[in-house]
Amino acid sequence: MITKWDIAPAPGEKNPARHKLLIKGEMNDIFLVIKKLGGLCSRPEKTTGEFNFVIYLPKLEPDTVIKIKTLAEELGVPASVTPPRRAVSEPEPFEPPRQKIKTSFDEPPVTEPPAAYHQPVQAVQAPAPDPQQVPEARLNEPEAAPPSFDKPMSDSGRGMPFVPSGSSRIKAEAPKPEENHEEAVRPPEAAVPSASTRRPKWSVELPLVPTYTFQTLVSGSHNRFAHAAAMAVVENPGIMYNPLLIFGVPGTGKTHFIHSISYGLSASIGQNNIYVTDGIKLSKGVELAVKDGTIARMDEVMSNARALIIDDIHLLMLTAANKKHISKWLNDFMAKNKQIVITSVFPPKSLGGLEEAAGFQFTQGWMVDLKSPAPQTYKVILSQLLGGMDVKLSEDEIGNIFAGKGIPFGEAIRTLQGVKKLEKFISPLGQPPSHADLLEMLLGLKEQAAGGVLNEAEFGQVSGWKPSSENPWFKWGMFYPKGMKREAQYVLYKTHERSVELGLKIEWQQVFMEEYSPDEIYGTPFKMGVFASDNNANGVIVLGPHPTSALGAQESEFRHITMKILESLLIKGAWVQSGRIKSPAAYAKILMDLS
Repeated sequence: MITKWDIAPAPGEKNPARHKLLIKGEMNDIFLVIKKLGGLCSRPEKTTGEFNFVIYLPKLEPDTVIKIKTLAEELGVPASVTPPRRAVSEPEPFEPPRQKIKTSFDEPPVTEPPAAYHQPVQAVQAPAPDPQQVPEARLNEPEAAPPSFDKPMSDSGRGMPFVPSGSSRIKAEAPKPEENHEEAVRPPEAAVPSASTRRPKWSVELPLVPTYTFQTLVSGSHNRFAHAAAMAVVENPGIMYNPLLIFGVPGTGKTHFIHSISYGLSASIGQNNIYVTDGIKLSKGVELAVKDGTIARMDEVMSNARALIIDDIHLLMLTAANKKHISKWLNDFMAKNKQIVITSVFPPKSLGGLEEAAGFQFTQGWMVDLKSPAPQTYKVILSQLLGGMDVKLSEDEIGNIFAGKGIPFGEAIRTLQGVKKLEKFISPLGQPPSHADLLEMLLGLKEQAAGGVLNEAEFGQVSGWKPSSENPWFKWGMFYPKGMKREAQYVLYKTHERSVELGLKIEWQQVFMEEYSPDEIYGTPFKMGVFASDNNANGVIVLGPHPTSALGAQESEFRHITMKILESLLIKGAWVQSGRIKSPAAYAKILMDLS
């Protein structure tokens, strides 16, 4: 319950119109406020005095005040609250709300897990970490090696210089001097970037999801050791488990842990003292900083930070330009007893090559693995997801569609996000279908298998058709396996046709069609990401490899790594398996993934 709130001017050096929303309430209420305001506000900070939370508003619009008042009344505060104070420089006349441009980055970033992966990593069954004792042994892990297409780039690899995405969504390039960094476009209702003004001006930091906290993290036998170690890090950063390496297959909760630890440290040592990023963002950000001469500023930020948190360390791309800086920061953090937390899809013994290239031993501290949850715990977590996203499914539907198949949570989240998007598109057209029907439209569970081999008549449908270039907002690219250009053109055509059938009328500009070798395992996902960024795409469709190819045998891993790289570059990604190119559901899923 919110018992008190106020809005006060909080002008900054570059933004005299900035305000702060002061709230006295519970954390659960703060999450609801953040979700409602979305990109209109910063992430919450704890404060002292008569209020216990502060949220910064880059610009105070009349409709924002109305939203805050309405939400505060719903959460328990009376309407007769002191009206917000106005800054001296703020104009009095009412300005009509600006039309909000719908972005294609509507939902929180998620980890998309493959359906099949390595065998679960088994850890030594040791007692939970004791914060009072320095660990003397590490958890054991199998000798499994990562797929070679995911091998981190190094000087000897085919590393490519970073070119920030020029898409019309959030850009990684630096804003102009007169622009206010705090007013940069943010994804609504989801990831809220740091409000710190000390940060570099490019998109290096990882936006945090307000609902990914320890309060919403379901603890059980699958993550007991990781949970204990994470709590110890929050309570005593840099003292014990340093660096802390959390590893596990996609969908086991690594990203949730990263965000939970980040929020925990933000509360204990202050959000300006932590730096949260991932392997791709850090690699590319340093490349850009070296190129534009602002690396000294980034070095200063790292010097002042007390905790460095890196998600997906296995995606770190080391080159001659960035390696010395990243290596220096990592070693400086350890020398000064400052906390490092990292995650990896692959077990520690598979990181040897990256450790050698970086000149830093990621495995020198404490290592814990995450396992897939037990069926009952899975249902608890899934029910929590469904409630948070307001998706209504029966117990049988939950069991048959998700729990029975053991769909990883990242994939489940992406699918549920697609349901909510499809519902918004279809609702204005008439009576909306049930959520179960919408799921069927995206998953095609009841579709009869039609195979993936096209005949000449089906190829002929594509003749003379080209994507529209009238709508410059959607700029999509297409990657397809070598020798399958006709199939790729068919995918684009059927995507358009499905859009018309659903009444969506989504058109796009096709910025490239590029083939990839399905037998070239090394570095393909990285090349795709850089190529899409170079060509200013804000969405990418990937036609999966044939199952008999080298990449086809590891398609789930290939897909996961590619989608993660595109996500870090702020490019939407959609995937269609070569064996499902006749499935109507596959094209509905493409449209929702890219819209």
